[in-house]
Amino acid sequence: MGDLLPTAGHLPLPFVMGYDTRPLLTLPEKEKFLNAAADHNYYLFLEHDAHNQIITVKHTEKGVRLNEVFTFDQLFN
Repeated sequence: MGDLLPTAGHLPLPFVMGYDTRPLLTLPEKEKFLNAAADHNYYLFLEHDAHNQIITVKHTEKGVRLNEVFTFDQLFN
């Protein structure tokens, strides 16, 4: 998931990595993944995000967006 959604800032569907060599394939994969994450309330570990360690997402009128932010300590201690 690190390249598909490296940071919370990459949540909007068209925000893909600048070095993605196949962004038109990434978009439908990212849409499917984000919809499943919102539908099933997945905890997403953002390995490359310096400010948001773990997030959940939700459906909005603008697509899937940030719902909650957690730290590792909040969930595992």
